[in-house]
Amino acid sequence: MIALSKSEIVKIIQEWKRLSEHEQDALIDEFQKNQPYLYQAIYGPLSDSIAEENLNMAHFFIHRCLDIIFVYKKTFGHPSAKGMDDQWFINKTMLLNAELTSLAQDVPMNEKFRNRLNDRLVERSIDAGLQMELFQYLDEQVENYASFKHSRQKGVQITNNLLFVFVRLLDDIYTSGK
Repeated sequence: MIALSKSEIVKIIQEWKRLSEHEQDALIDEFQKNQPYLYQAIYGPLSDSIAEENLNMAHFFIHRCLDIIFVYKKTFGHPSAKGMDDQWFINKTMLLNAELTSLAQDVPMNEKFRNRLNDRLVERSIDAGLQMELFQYLDEQVENYASFKHSRQKGVQITNNLLFVFVRLLDDIYTSGK
C-alpha cells in the first residue's frame, strides 16, 4: 500500500464532505454490506468504549471512521471480503488488543513477552504500509476537537487508540485480499 501525504488525505476528505448525503449514505451502506463486522464495531463496541469517557468524542470517532473509509476506498479501491468472517475479525482484534496492551506499562506482563508483542506491533504496522501521515492528521483532528471543550479531554487517548485500531483493521482487510 502506498503512503499518503497529508495534503492528499485532506483533499480526499474534502471530496468526501462535498458528496451529497445520498452519495455518502450509499458508500456507508456498501461498507456495511461488505464489511459487516467492522461496521458493527464502529457503531458498537468501539464508539461505546469512547462514549464511556465522552459522548461527543464517540460521535467524533464515528465521523473520522467514515472519513477513513472514504480515504481507503478512494485510494485503494474496493477491499476484498474474501475469508473475512466473524472468526477472522475476532482473531485480528484479539491480536491487536494484545499488541496494544503490551504498550501500557501499567498492565502486568512478562517483560520478554511484552517486548515481543511491541516488536510484532511495529513489524506488522510497517508491513501493512503504516499510514503515518493519516495517523498524524487524525491525532491533530482529535486534539483540535477536544480543545474546544475541557470535558472531551478524557476521551482523547481512547479515541486515538481506537482510530489506530480501526486503521490497522482496514489495513489488514485491504492487504489480506492481495
